[in-house]
Amino acid sequence: MSERQSGRATAAPAPTPVPVPEESGAPSLHPVSAPAPAVPELTPRALVAGGLIGAVVAVTNVYTGLKTGFWESGCVLSSLLAFGGLTALSRRSAPPSPLETNLSQTTAVSVGAMPASAGLLGAVPALAMLGTQPPGWAVALWGVGLGTLGVLFAFSLRRRLLEEEALPFPTGAATAELISTLHSTGSAYAARVRGLWASGLASMGLTFLRDARGLVPQMSLLPGTLKVGGLGADSLTLGIGWSPMLLGIGVLVGPQAGLSILLGSVLAWGGLAPWLVRTGVVTEAGYPALSGWLLWPGVGLMVGAAATSLLSQVRALPSVMQDLRGLGKDGEGWESTAGRWVARMVLPAILLTGVMAWFAFQLSPLYFLLALLLTFPLSAVCARATGQTDIAPMSPLGQLAQVGFGMTVPGQPGLNVAAGGVVSGAASHTSVSLWSLQAGRLLGSSASRQLLVQLPGLLLGAAVAIPTYHLLLSTHGLESPLLPMPTAHQFKAVATLTAQGLKGMPESSTLATGLAFAVGVLLSAGAKGRLARWLPSAAAMGMGFVVPAAFAVTLCLGSLLAAAVGRFRPSATQTVQSAGAGAIVGESLLSVIISALVAFGLMSAPG
Repeated sequence: MSERQSGRATAAPAPTPVPVPEESGAPSLHPVSAPAPAVPELTPRALVAGGLIGAVVAVTNVYTGLKTGFWESGCVLSSLLAFGGLTALSRRSAPPSPLETNLSQTTAVSVGAMPASAGLLGAVPALAMLGTQPPGWAVALWGVGLGTLGVLFAFSLRRRLLEEEALPFPTGAATAELISTLHSTGSAYAARVRGLWASGLASMGLTFLRDARGLVPQMSLLPGTLKVGGLGADSLTLGIGWSPMLLGIGVLVGPQAGLSILLGSVLAWGGLAPWLVRTGVVTEAGYPALSGWLLWPGVGLMVGAAATSLLSQVRALPSVMQDLRGLGKDGEGWESTAGRWVARMVLPAILLTGVMAWFAFQLSPLYFLLALLLTFPLSAVCARATGQTDIAPMSPLGQLAQVGFGMTVPGQPGLNVAAGGVVSGAASHTSVSLWSLQAGRLLGSSASRQLLVQLPGLLLGAAVAIPTYHLLLSTHGLESPLLPMPTAHQFKAVATLTAQGLKGMPESSTLATGLAFAVGVLLSAGAKGRLARWLPSAAAMGMGFVVPAAFAVTLCLGSLLAAAVGRFRPSATQTVQSAGAGAIVGESLLSVIISALVAFGLMSAPG
């Protein structure tokens, strides 16, 4: 999932973005020349603040990813928190510079993306569903290796994508604009932080009443006496979820994605689910039984959309290979030195990941190299899609890699999931790194220094994300309705299909999956033309097939609320977006804390 959000005087003048004409999709900011050396950038306080904020983002992403399949890069949230934290720390020293704030958000983003790079949201729980549970330390090293490859790959692509082709990378541009605004006026920070703290505290309060005291239900379902297609509404999970996090996600993804998820949910739970029970295809009503069938057309929609994205990027693959051959040979001074170090670090990162893939995931060196051959072009596809649309399709591309791997090595679902995890893990850090590099480019930051802070951030991210993942699983279980793990189910479904063929699919789901794939292709192709703003998102629709209907309703309500505020009170739009981020962080953090207390026997799980 990508962010759609997008102060005080400093010792040196803040770099000010210069507006340029909106041509060829170029961002509305123009990079400035590098600041004078006197402007502080890589400072201990920037690293400490970035690490602490990144730890919060990592915990949040584990929880939201397992619950909804969405996760945030944290670029904008990290910038806001970094500015506030650095300003508070500077009362007895020089005020922070915009470049310090940017280095903090770069560090935080690298830490926060580790749950996706390590496969904790998709590949690792999917393997657990298939009976394989690799040790936590091996998953951590695996994630560090894949994250390193993603960071290095982003560094190698930055010149072509950010400078030569000038792809917009809207989240990166919005981050640069926010940092520049925060350092030029304190009012922007005050407006955003009010929404962030107010919603965060309210979110924690509701989560405490729900998860610790059991006074608020997880979902308020419509009564079973209300029939939909002859099936009780409660069996279809029709209702609303008492989750500030879902409202916050809706605020950030916007109305198009929110309505698309609701449309997918209506088709799945209001249309297909009653038909499945009525015809006897599924013999038991309820979320666990029905979701096992509905998952397949949902995956078809998402993989169809990803296939279209891949085809649209085929012509760019020769440029990608040229970038790889020239790795470390361009730039001057710091840039040239960093480029050479990047080139030297590629082989150690590959070796580390390969050893962990063999030891923990039983992915032999030959199969790992096959997965790696898919990783580089597909990560480039993900990077270009991120730059053009601000949506990073790392999980669907991982599932495309599963299809390609399955055609070469059929009949081994566990290896198939691991191979998909290699692609999606590296692609995750490639995309988020390019968002940060775009922000740094527009602010005049040093790409080499951004590279330096991203790599240690991977270690901190692993140290935070792995325990959080195990805490949540020990409290809620592997396939709990409260943690539906939609991305993991997608990985598992594709692995089953490639291993067993059509025989591995539920009865009557083959045709539905094929039709959904075709719809995904058509919607994704149509989204590149004039109808883009009116067509639903195929990937978001697919998510509506997987999560409980009450989750989709709540998320859509959040997106419509944000749209209404933007229409009738545009001046409050930024405050509402910050409130959405606060709601996500508040519920995620407190839910993880409660899970830890339950796991250590310090609190009893309610009811």
